[in-house]
Amino acid sequence: MPQSEPETALTIKEWHNDHPRYADLTQIIEQEKQTGWVNFSADWHQSSHILVATRGETIVGFLRYVVQEIGPDMDCPPIKLEGRALTESKILAFGVPEVYRRQGIGRALQSEALRRAKDHGCHQVRSRNSGHYSPASHQLKLSMGFAVHPTGDETDKHDVYFVKPVN
Repeated sequence: MPQSEPETALTIKEWHNDHPRYADLTQIIEQEKQTGWVNFSADWHQSSHILVATRGETIVGFLRYVVQEIGPDMDCPPIKLEGRALTESKILAFGVPEVYRRQGIGRALQSEALRRAKDHGCHQVRSRNSGHYSPASHQLKLSMGFAVHPTGDETDKHDVYFVKPVN
């Protein structure tokens, strides 16, 4: 009986725009309709990071997050505890091409974002998702223990925030 080849291990690394394969990543970002969120920047972003999941040479997913104080992106003053502004890791873009979904790649990217948020000293991880756009993302976040709350956005009543404290 022939044995099947072992599946190539999943690797997640941070890439910068000078990475030699960044153009390949850009194509996947475009396919997943996340270009605007990958390119978005704001004055309140303290740092920006793109995590890339690969199996061998194949890009199988990505996640972009920023580190920021909690509050200013909602036109509120920074939330402070004992005089120190609390920070969060906010996921702005996330995608796994359909052919690679349901293989644990999205969960691995989200878990790595949570781990890195702790390294950054963040209080929480937060993301905004549309119920019309990504029900699978909703299911993933809820299964990982994220809390969910409506955004109150009048333009899309299905938009929600997912928030998880960093432990």
